[in-house]
Amino acid sequence: MEYVICCLNIKESYARITNHFKAHPYIGFEEFIGDIDEVKNKSLYKRWQLAVLDRKLPWFDEAVKFFSKNKIDIVYFNDDYSEVISSIGRMVPEPAGDNTNAGKKEVAGNLNKECRIRYIEKPTTKVVEKKIYTSLERKLVIICGLSRCAGSTTISLNLAKYLSNLNIKPSVVEPPLGSPAIFNWMGIEDSLDGSGKDTSGDFYSYPHEITNGNRIKSKAEYVSGGILWIISDDRREEIRQWDYNKMLKLVYASGTSPITLIDVGDNIFHESVKPLISIVDQVLVVIDPFPTSCKIGSARLSELLKLKGEGYPINFIINKWNSGIDKDEFLSFLGVKPLAFIPAVDLAELYKANCKYVIALSYREVYKLMESPLKKISSLFIPQEFSSTISKGKRTKKGFLSIIKKLVRV
Repeated sequence: MEYVICCLNIKESYARITNHFKAHPYIGFEEFIGDIDEVKNKSLYKRWQLAVLDRKLPWFDEAVKFFSKNKIDIVYFNDDYSEVISSIGRMVPEPAGDNTNAGKKEVAGNLNKECRIRYIEKPTTKVVEKKIYTSLERKLVIICGLSRCAGSTTISLNLAKYLSNLNIKPSVVEPPLGSPAIFNWMGIEDSLDGSGKDTSGDFYSYPHEITNGNRIKSKAEYVSGGILWIISDDRREEIRQWDYNKMLKLVYASGTSPITLIDVGDNIFHESVKPLISIVDQVLVVIDPFPTSCKIGSARLSELLKLKGEGYPINFIINKWNSGIDKDEFLSFLGVKPLAFIPAVDLAELYKANCKYVIALSYREVYKLMESPLKKISSLFIPQEFSSTISKGKRTKKGFLSIIKKLVRV
């Protein structure tokens, strides 16, 4: 029996809502439905507990009458994904026999030690100041460059590393557009070849599987450094055609990561990427303040500013910021307040990191430069408690060491 039927104006909304509940097998979704007649026909042999109804549907009023007549609860969708997802979670309860649910009931009645263990036994649980986070709302984040070599991949990798340091397991998605670089950047081939065995089949290349029309495996992501890598295997043939339907499959390939960072390089207006702007949670535009790069990207900037003015979640990040640029003059050109300024990093640090196949944020000097802007960027899609707890933990450790030193002196 299908629990939920979604009557939505576009398939992208359906994909985004249903993919959020992949880890909830007790919540079933009817396949995408495009008209009221199809709803009526299926109602002859199916029963739904809940209907998600898009207010933009041309047959909205008729659908309301139909579901009300059949006593099916309605959740109204008005482009607020978080509200709809929360409503579904509240209105479709876990089965009575579910162990986790049973544990929660026992906790409510009697907070003994055994109940506490059951309650926090979820893999994404995080204790923050005696609070328990059993899940983190899924977020999709596009990271693009205003111009070539603006640094979208650098920002994507370092942001992923920053989130990983907060015990959040992000996924990094790199579609096969332009010249994908992450497979080589992270030295994945060398890592696989370290065993001395034939490793040609050890890396699951999602873009190639999608292009070949194969059924996507679940939980096949390559995991390294606390990050899920959903990228192309550079050892295989080049992918020459990539469309929006393939992009959707790639973006939603992982159902286990709460935050998906999609590095599209300077391809934000590619046919496979542009429609994503309307369904993702954030679009981070990385800008290289080098005057020539800004001039080349001025037309693209105007279009992005127009989209931002229309309400799309677009934010600008200034990368490679340095004293050679007049800030007032630059902001006047930009025409909008940037979310963050990331200082120029010593090239020696970047080269060293790349030679060793590590993310530059792993180095202390780079971390000092990037911690503050990365914290500001990540605040867009993670609760403040995650980052504040890490900071408090560091201060506590420092205080403890100071006490030890004082004792030694005495």
